Amino acid sequence: MKKYIFLISVLLAAWACSEDEINNYQSTRYLYFSKPEVLDSATFLSFSHYPGATEKIINIEVTLIGDLLEENASYQLEIDQDSTTADPSDYELDLTQTFAANQVKDTIEIKVFNKNLANKEVTLYLRIVENEYFSPGLKKNRAARIIFNDIASQPLWWDDDIETLFLGTWTPEKYEKFIESSGITDLSGYEFTEIRKICLQFKEDIRTHGWKEADGSPMELPVN
Repeated sequence: MKKYIFLISVLLAAWACSEDEINNYQSTRYLYFSKPEVLDSATFLSFSHYPGATEKIINIEVTLIGDLLEENASYQLEIDQDSTTADPSDYELDLTQTFAANQVKDTIEIKVFNKNLANKEVTLYLRIVENEYFSPGLKKNRAARIIFNDIASQPLWWDDDIETLFLGTWTPEKYEKFIESSGITDLSGYEFTEIRKICLQFKEDIRTHGWKEADGSPMELPVN
């Protein structure tokens, strides 16, 4: 009988320990970057898309796994120096962030500067590190790569539809004159009729001012 009592006691103790482990696991909070750290999903900004801008804000989203916070709690970031090429003077970032209570998402605000970026591209590589409130979450999402430069490049919104219907092939010269004509750096969010009106005015400005491409060829737009 004593043998059975001993076995039952061991089983009950094991069950209790197992339950504690489950509860501890469930109560642990994990943080990860919503955007996976792979090159194709790096956050990218080119100052060439914002003529005259000397600084811009880049927002990076963080997601919580686990119980919602009852009170605000801090979480910690670190810069991977081996993978970062940006100079500390190129950005401004608080490595101690605050995650708000009753939220599943938080946004990290990074201010980047266009001081020494002429024809240059740099990378800022961030990681989430463990502290008393949070542990790093999904392994592939524990880091975020931010790439920024001041190199002339085609903006993402100038896609195949914009090229085919409105602005034609992107060139640095055409983009510069488009901004001069419209005062707009990004057509994202504009309706078809608005884009057409903006581009027709640009086409008229090209004709009026005789704007040309760098090689002296006509600056052509397909918009009608």
